[in-house]
Amino acid sequence: MSYTVAQNTSFLTVASVLQRAISFVYFIVIARIIGVENTGVYFFAITFTTIFTVVADFGLNPVLTREAARYPEKSEEFFSTVFLTKIVFGVVAYGLVVFFINLFNYPTLTKELVYLSGLTMFFDNLHSSFYSLFRARKNLIYESIGITGSQFLTAIIGTIALLNHWPLLWLILAYTIPSGLNVLYSGWFAHKIYNLKHFWLWRKELFVAFVVFSWPFALAGIISRFYSYSDSLLMSKMLSPQELGWWSVPYKITFAFQFIPVALVASVYPAMSSFYLEEKEKIGELFEKSWRYLLTIVLPLSFGLMVLAYPVITKIYKPEYAPAVPVLQILLISLIFGFLAFTTGALLNATNHQKIQTSLLGVSLVISVVLNLILLPRLGIIGAAVSATISNFVLLLGGFVFSRRYVVISGRNLWKYFNQAFWPAVVMAVVVYLLVQKINFLITIPIGVLVYFILLWLTGGIDRELINNIKAKIKFTKN
Repeated sequence: MSYTVAQNTSFLTVASVLQRAISFVYFIVIARIIGVENTGVYFFAITFTTIFTVVADFGLNPVLTREAARYPEKSEEFFSTVFLTKIVFGVVAYGLVVFFINLFNYPTLTKELVYLSGLTMFFDNLHSSFYSLFRARKNLIYESIGITGSQFLTAIIGTIALLNHWPLLWLILAYTIPSGLNVLYSGWFAHKIYNLKHFWLWRKELFVAFVVFSWPFALAGIISRFYSYSDSLLMSKMLSPQELGWWSVPYKITFAFQFIPVALVASVYPAMSSFYLEEKEKIGELFEKSWRYLLTIVLPLSFGLMVLAYPVITKIYKPEYAPAVPVLQILLISLIFGFLAFTTGALLNATNHQKIQTSLLGVSLVISVVLNLILLPRLGIIGAAVSATISNFVLLLGGFVFSRRYVVISGRNLWKYFNQAFWPAVVMAVVVYLLVQKINFLITIPIGVLVYFILLWLTGGIDRELINNIKAKIKFTKN
């Protein structure tokens, strides 16, 4: 059972929209009820354990997806070896979480939240193995259902805890319980759909091979985690919990939209991996289509939210979060670079150039840390936003330069796609800015969307042929 790239992208995109929508609303409820400082503590606990997920996974997920996509007849033995390995690595990762949270001498409440969040990390690591196998088989529908259901259950448990004024630990437990259930769900469907039986078959030769393949991914993952969360770690020691609480709001808003490139990459990465063996010219075509898709979405999203940043933060959250407004506006510029960098990273990994991707992440991490050390004492959380934007731009630029070395990519096509989306997005932002001075910002959103798509049609960013092609590819038919 498998689906096309367009179908899988649709499945995971819809699921991710629902997941992020639920998560977004849930975080708003949390931020409004527990206040700025407690929000900062809660945000840090999740952030801290997230860094160690890469130790638990050790880059095995993308390797499992890539190799199982290339050699489907061996996917079961690949999976069983990886699954058992990740159990051991997960235990090690949890031990590191406990060790480092005590080493840095954080408050008792923070430690307790981190201990529980570490269990969530362990369960997430296991169910991601099953979903890697599904991705290799080009079947993302079960993952789509799993992530949506898990987030919905989290919101239910967390909301009950908030309404009953239960301790902060329950907000973390709201993630741990669904994550554990997700392991059972994904494992059961892997057994049912693909007759997966050998969960406990470990082969030394496969273990060695996969570790050799995965260490660049693991190193990239470690660097990527620190790249994504080093600012929060530095802020936890250099700034106050209140400032970390302010930072968490624009961070969560921009992070909520990362499902778009993540869903796309989840579909195109196996396809690029397969093309690399026999049809390398198709990788460039797929890359160009991916950028067209991302530019069409991220440019109006970023520009529109920039002009609506103040009412979004002060009315959806509370006026006490107003210092986060300029941070959000800066991070929305970073969001554009981050979206596009997902595809350059996927291309380099799929073409066996993961070492280059790792090096690019390393350079970007160094830039981010250095800039944060310089800017945080002077500009506070605004400095962190500037650092994120500059380092994301470096990552994108480096990834694009190297991608064009290994795959034929038409710069002319990319420039055309950029202009087709950029100018409609600029005009839309101006219209929204003028309207929001006179009417409620919620009313300006659908107006802005309508203006954008009319202009996008006029520039050729979308046309009837493209719409018909998308409809044809998304039809629910199995390959």
